[in-house]
Amino acid sequence: TKTTETGTTGVFSSNITGLTPATTYYYRAYVTSSVTTSYGAEFSFTTLAVAPTVVTNAATAVSGTGATLNGTVNANNSSTAVTFEYGPTAAYGSTVNATPATVTGTSGSSVSYILSGLTPNTTYHFRAVGANVAGTTNGGDLTFTTSTVLPTVVTDAATLISATGATLNGTVNANNASTAVTFEYGTTVAYGNVVTASPATVTGVSGTPVSYILSGLEPNTTYHYRAVGVNAAGTQNGSDVTFTTSALAP
Repeated sequence: TKTTETGTTGVFSSNITGLTPATTYYYRAYVTSSVTTSYGAEFSFTTLAVAPTVVTNAATAVSGTGATLNGTVNANNSSTAVTFEYGPTAAYGSTVNATPATVTGTSGSSVSYILSGLTPNTTYHFRAVGANVAGTTNGGDLTFTTSTVLPTVVTDAATLISATGATLNGTVNANNASTAVTFEYGTTVAYGNVVTASPATVTGVSGTPVSYILSGLEPNTTYHYRAVGVNAAGTQNGSDVTFTTSALAP
């Protein structure tokens, strides 16, 4: 590439813009007359490295327990390590290496990371981060919210079985969505009776024991029952379990 200055003798210069960062350039002066062109000695300079350009893009493939984090990073010609920070607040708290973990070149490179093991029905903050020899650049803060999922419902064995009563038991994980819990019971798998469990509503992300004390049952009779949980995602039935009341003397 040539730049031209017109004159006779003395000091002259040319301001050059649009160069690539972290790149060595060679240059020399030259003069053209009606007779010939003469060149000065060759010199070189290296442009400074600059921090990467980082953009956080919207999360995709968001589910109840996972999401794909996305970003675009221009390394600005210096090898750049890329990570994602994420967490339930803008303080983040967790860091993962992006794919690819290192980008180079002078154009935007797409980076991503597939998250798993997230909490359902929860808003997460995240951002892309790029670091090279010139410094660290944080992308903008974005959020996504995992979807609500069905509760996890287990029907446990009945206890305190007598001739006319029994305690129904179950364990319900609300999966972070307020969940109403009942028991269905009867002498067949059609059940036919519904009672509200204690507690009637469970929350959080761990298994909560639930129960109901039945009375007025028929002696020497087999009963079927199951725990049932209902939240914003729908209804989840526990498995069918049976117990048999004891016999009474005539």
